[in-house]
Amino acid sequence: MSLNTQTISSLREQLIAGDISPADILDSLAENISNSDVGAYLGHDLDFAKHEAASVDLTKPLGGIPIGIKDNINVNGQPCSCASSFLENAYSAPYDATVIRKLREAGAIPFGRMNMDEFAMGSTTENSALGKTVNPHDACRAPGGSSGGSAAAVASNTAIATLGSDTGGSIRQPASHCGVVGLKPSYGRISRYGLVAFASSLDQIGPLTRSVEGTLVASDIFITRTLRGHCACRRLTKALGNRFNVGNRQGWRRFTTAVIDPASFAGDGGERLANHGFNPHINQCAIGAQQTAATLNVGVCCNSTVNIFAT
Repeated sequence: MSLNTQTISSLREQLIAGDISPADILDSLAENISNSDVGAYLGHDLDFAKHEAASVDLTKPLGGIPIGIKDNINVNGQPCSCASSFLENAYSAPYDATVIRKLREAGAIPFGRMNMDEFAMGSTTENSALGKTVNPHDACRAPGGSSGGSAAAVASNTAIATLGSDTGGSIRQPASHCGVVGLKPSYGRISRYGLVAFASSLDQIGPLTRSVEGTLVASDIFITRTLRGHCACRRLTKALGNRFNVGNRQGWRRFTTAVIDPASFAGDGGERLANHGFNPHINQCAIGAQQTAATLNVGVCCNSTVNIFAT
């Protein structure tokens, strides 16, 4: 299996065992980037990343793992254009965002600038002034946005994991479009210091990875107590782990999730959904996810789609 297709945990096992090096991962990613026409990257500096990789501590939680960075997060000395021609070649970050500092403390290697809707204002990544990103699964479809480059890079195996930012869906929506795992943490869980603001009272930085496990590992390293970004909270794995632990559920709020009522796919409802481009296979996946949720004691609230397309 190619290194660029593997998960964080799989790569970490090989790095610790000495079977591979961080440079091997970077070379694998760089080769795939050069052969990709997805347009997820605005740029990447392989030589600098390798220089940084030579001194990383592989015993750290993310030791040796390259992480792609959305182009509105400051990395000292690197361009931070927000996918705008106004800032292209005009602004280089004079400092590291808190999440970048935490990444390096955890042994990760910031690698590459991810495309986005200009100044994060968009939901398709078609509004980038520096080039369009397409969905890796179908070039005729959008990857979502504004963190479309971050999601598309993971989905196209040109990144192991990436950082995005989410104001009103800019991590969650492209993650769903591209079939990866994205998390917008609750406001204040992760410092937004060093993130170019869109709406400061809503903006949050979060990871996009190939697995829920990878998302939790990446999220945990960012959680900190600091006045910068107004961030102070518990670690996510502890909070979520206890809530999902069947033997230790007492005292924790039961999770509830909302889903489209499967019954609405039948008869007239199903025809109306099909007319709007919905794939019936998605319904089967939704039903399977609903059944899995029930085994985890997650409450399910069904919503009818009858009025979704009302005119």
